[in-house]
Amino acid sequence: MRNEDAREDSMKAGEKKSGRKGKGATRRVRREGPTKADIKSYLDLVALESQSRGVIRVLPGVKIRLQFSDKERRLILDDWTISMGLNEKQTKALDKAKRPELSMTLVDWEDFQGYVASASNHARDGSKLQRRADALSDRIQELLDRHTDE
Repeated sequence: MRNEDAREDSMKAGEKKSGRKGKGATRRVRREGPTKADIKSYLDLVALESQSRGVIRVLPGVKIRLQFSDKERRLILDDWTISMGLNEKQTKALDKAKRPELSMTLVDWEDFQGYVASASNHARDGSKLQRRADALSDRIQELLDRHTDE
């Protein structure tokens, strides 16, 4: 009796006594909820559905990469308003990279687009800065339109 009580106390969480004695007296109880295979098949279905609409579904927090031309890189680094949307690590990476690119989450891209739009709105009408900032803002908006995390 004592031996059996000690064995019950030492059993791991999620194990159940099977009623058998000796070897294999415990068995694992299946965890409730979806398995990894269930989640993968669901995500595959969602991806197929969203691709048919032209929208790519990403999980919240996943970073999306966008490459820039040298002119866009100079615009981002030289304009004070736009560069405020980047942290120091991103600024250094953009400055030193051979192929300028940034990787951010969708929320960060939305915030960064706000900085680019602000620079465009505060530039003189028809100026080179306004045209380039508008073009960069349009590229970021295309990225946001192609991806969703909902």
